[in-house]
Amino acid sequence: MVEKEFIISNEAGLHARPAARLIKTAGGFVSDVHIIRDEKIGNAKSLLSVLALGIFMGTRITVQVDGPDEISALYKIGKLIENNFVEE
Repeated sequence: MVEKEFIISNEAGLHARPAARLIKTAGGFVSDVHIIRDEKIGNAKSLLSVLALGIFMGTRITVQVDGPDEISALYKIGKLIENNFVEE
């Protein structure tokens, strides 16, 4: 299992459109991907689960990935977050 902490810098936070991009990216991997905010854990492959975390600009989250392609999944998701959810 690998994990990395991020601070959301997108002005609108993790609303529907960026959340959909995150879910699409996470869904491209076999590994389990979770977003952790405080003590809440959300499945990064589920829109409702991600939106329920209430992630706004400045929120500190941890992305946790566990599975056979965890390194590449964390890298790709990390790049997406760092680029304010704009796909490359």
